[in-house]
Amino acid sequence: MVEKQKYILEGSLGALIQEYRASPEFDRLADETKQAYLRSISRLAPLYRVKVDEIRRRHIITLRNQIRHTPGAANHLVSVVSVLMKFAVMMEYRDDLLAGIEKLPVGEHRRWLDEDVEFALKKFPEHLRRAVVLGLYTGQRASDLVKMKWSDFDGDGITVTQKKTGTSLWLPCHLELRKELEVWKMDRTTMTILSRPSGQPYSATALCSAMSKMIARCHPNLDGLCFHGLRMTAAAKLAEAGCSVHEIASITGHKSLQMIEHYTAGADQIRRAKAAIVKLEQYSAN
Repeated sequence: MVEKQKYILEGSLGALIQEYRASPEFDRLADETKQAYLRSISRLAPLYRVKVDEIRRRHIITLRNQIRHTPGAANHLVSVVSVLMKFAVMMEYRDDLLAGIEKLPVGEHRRWLDEDVEFALKKFPEHLRRAVVLGLYTGQRASDLVKMKWSDFDGDGITVTQKKTGTSLWLPCHLELRKELEVWKMDRTTMTILSRPSGQPYSATALCSAMSKMIARCHPNLDGLCFHGLRMTAAAKLAEAGCSVHEIASITGHKSLQMIEHYTAGADQIRRAKAAIVKLEQYSAN
């Protein structure tokens, strides 16, 4: 990821990265977060031999702009540089660098509509169809879905400890999900509920990549969807069923009720609008 030790210059970005990777700050990151950081760090390769105190905002902006067509990756690059520069300040390599660099606007994850889900359940290969079902009825992130084991399913619900938050949840299974799980159990070959066609467990990255590729080639109507959008769909479905934000949080594990309100804004608007018209009709009838 960084040049071999003998080619790393003292005080360079490459040296700083090595120090950061050997620090408790890096050790505390979750494994998946570490991998995401390392992907962004690899994009800094043109600056590895540059002295940390000689790096300027224009250098970071140039690297950001090179991947501007994937704004999520571009913004993550800036975020990782921010982490590295804070570490550099702490280690007395330089003063603040990133003041004034704006993040790029990122599109919202689009919710899977009923017709999107129906199409996927009919057209996706079985291993990805199962991922859609499990994501839809549990509202969990890909990183948690791929960890779910058959031993976590007690016949009524699934136990999960969320990788991102550390939150432990017991998720009662919707009737449709229970039916699916009972069928899947009959031909299981792995400890995990989800698996690749080869029978090997998925990683979160591999599952999202496989889903993105399937969405891209499956049907134009699915354009713009990503696997994480199922989490929004699950929350919205719960809101449409009349669940409170606290009830939704008990399923999704969200710490921020504001995020749930954001996920379910459309569903809440429809429910409130229907209630308003019912009241108007009742008033008009009097």
